[in-house]
Amino acid sequence: RQMCIRDRLNTELILTLKNLKGCGNKTVLSIAEVAPSQVQTIEDLCHFWPTLKGKKFEKYSATDLQEANRKALTIINDAEREGVGIISYYEEAFPQILRETINEDGNADAPLILFYRGNIKVLQMPGIAIIGTREPTEAGTQAGIYFAEKFAEQGFNIVSGLAIGCDTTGHQGALNVKGTTTAFLANGLDWESIYPKENLELAKNIVESGGLLLSEYPVGQRGNRYTLVERDRLQAGLSYATIVIQTGLRGGTMHAVNATLKARKPLFMIKYKNMDGQVGGKAEGNKKFLEDGKAHALTSGSFEDALAVIRESVEKINKPKIKDSLF
Repeated sequence: RQMCIRDRLNTELILTLKNLKGCGNKTVLSIAEVAPSQVQTIEDLCHFWPTLKGKKFEKYSATDLQEANRKALTIINDAEREGVGIISYYEEAFPQILRETINEDGNADAPLILFYRGNIKVLQMPGIAIIGTREPTEAGTQAGIYFAEKFAEQGFNIVSGLAIGCDTTGHQGALNVKGTTTAFLANGLDWESIYPKENLELAKNIVESGGLLLSEYPVGQRGNRYTLVERDRLQAGLSYATIVIQTGLRGGTMHAVNATLKARKPLFMIKYKNMDGQVGGKAEGNKKFLEDGKAHALTSGSFEDALAVIRESVEKINKPKIKDSLF
């Protein structure tokens, strides 16, 4: 099932195409599908370009391609200088589960380029997303740490987004038991761009402890509302299940929740003893999804059942698929 980088476009050429104005991931993939394997350099790409049919390709000149390539090489050099690695869609190190990313609208929306800092091999471990509000109650904080520790001890990579609150509990819980954790960020992976600043030390701890920082964004890029939403689909995409510690009815957590449901992966919401009183509005989302039967209830008593559901999800997603011409 693994694709090999020599069969399709390499990192430099994918980055070049992504730097053409108006050329999105879908267009890049469509070009990769028809590009012969000998297209390996910018010269090869310029030579091959006139064979592409359609107005959207005709609008780019060889000069546009060369300029986009200069930008791509700058991005690659900046990453190298910062000690940040890059993997792209057609490399063997790129996780198959991320190639199958579904966004919250139910559409295929895989990242084509990932910048990373830390141990890329942790992507071979099965991931579980642990996410939720930036302002959990005391009960939420305790629950987040507890379940992150429990799942990390079972050999899962705890995936979250480095935000303050519930995300922090996921990363911290994994680190507490010397487990593995991955943070998907909405900004570049140079230390200057890390957001939120309060979690810069946590980000460094994750890397030093053998974990991983991942991002679609080049070194030097600051996060914004758009990139924060975009990033949420990837937390769900890398994971075999999503666990929500606490969420209101609205908020950023919902993007990952919806992506999880659209991908038909298990969704768990922590069920608190006193959903209304003690937790207040912080767990309104938990309450509603549990009442509507859209999520499995997770409590300390149901941990083994949750483990069984998640292991089943890992098996189902990793079942060899019918070989497609890509592989």
